[in-house]
Amino acid sequence: MSTVDTTIDVKITLDENNIPQFSYSQNGEISDGSVVVDCGQDIIYQLVESPGYAFTGAGFLTPFNKVIDSVSVSGDGQQLILVDEDSVSGVTSFQLILSCATSGLLLLSPDPQIVNKGADPE
Repeated sequence: MSTVDTTIDVKITLDENNIPQFSYSQNGEISDGSVVVDCGQDIIYQLVESPGYAFTGAGFLTPFNKVIDSVSVSGDGQQLILVDEDSVSGVTSFQLILSCATSGLLLLSPDPQIVNKGADPE
């Protein structure tokens, strides 16, 4: 099975009240961080302009619905890779989980979604 990569840039900033704000972009266009899948893909969330933050994983509301097949984090924590073989149709919501160099607490993102459009019935 051949796969393609979809990369979403994630930028974290703090507002005037020190509340983290997430912004997403894909191919230079503003995005909500969600992805629609119609073939097997590696979905890569890449931290940009966010020093001190690192991905530690992703938390799923429906972890066993097989929309996402596996999750990994790059060695430097700057990329979160979701593998989606597009073997089932459906939607899954999740939150990006990040560490912060200035705190022992973990940070959760607003929840993007992965939508599998049309898995081939076999």
